[in-house]
Amino acid sequence: MPLSLRNCGLLLSAAVVFTRCANLKEVSSFAITSQQIMDRNKSATFGYYAYFHDSAYIYRYLPDHLRDVDCHCDIEKQADAHIASEYSLLSTYFGVLAKFADPRAAINFGPMGNPLPAGAYGHVSISAQEATLTARLATGLSVLVTTRYKEKKARLFIANYRDSVAPLITLLKIRADNLSGRIVNLQLQLERVTDSLISFAEHKEVKMPVLFVYEQKRKELDETLALYEQRTHELETMIAGGQLIVDNIDNLHSQPFKDKMKSVVNALVLNANVKF
Repeated sequence: MPLSLRNCGLLLSAAVVFTRCANLKEVSSFAITSQQIMDRNKSATFGYYAYFHDSAYIYRYLPDHLRDVDCHCDIEKQADAHIASEYSLLSTYFGVLAKFADPRAAINFGPMGNPLPAGAYGHVSISAQEATLTARLATGLSVLVTTRYKEKKARLFIANYRDSVAPLITLLKIRADNLSGRIVNLQLQLERVTDSLISFAEHKEVKMPVLFVYEQKRKELDETLALYEQRTHELETMIAGGQLIVDNIDNLHSQPFKDKMKSVVNALVLNANVKF
């Protein structure tokens, strides 16, 4: 059974029910909050390009020439652009979910972009599965835009693309975990480099500039790591929220479902510090 059907069918199958239900406040709150989080994450400043740029001089901290620490990482920028496009697609998806949950909700269809083909982008790989998921989701969302939410077309979209969203969120979570691990390793290397430079400095006046630079970079990496750990938690919570909707597809107006969904939304709002 596909990953999204087994673990987190994540909402699209529920949209058929939404077309005949109005004012599903809890579902709408979940969708709008998730959309805000996706919008914030797509513009994150630290990605694979930033990581490999920092790695170039932290791992090669005693170069003979500046060219020895040059970061030829432009291709990683393409991978970052692809990931930002995925967040943009998911933002649009959650906007559509909000529309199904509340017919009065306005949807901002952001640029969907053109997903990169599968392949290696420097040190980052875009799998065939990931490229297929983004292409399917982009196509499906485009259908909804061009048909102005005609019910027949919406139902067809839901049937064809219900397996795209949950696996894509799962892949983004894996990427966030991956970068978190890389950042931790970068912190450890930064600490080793600083210890070495301070220990072997012949003049005490050299130690303070080294320590000052270390503290600045350590603080920056600490903040970045915290953001990525938060991102992982947010994505996990979104998957749980989607599964909750799927599990209660016939009981979306029940009080137990509403209470559980409120808890999910509260967790997202408190953790992500979004406006709602």
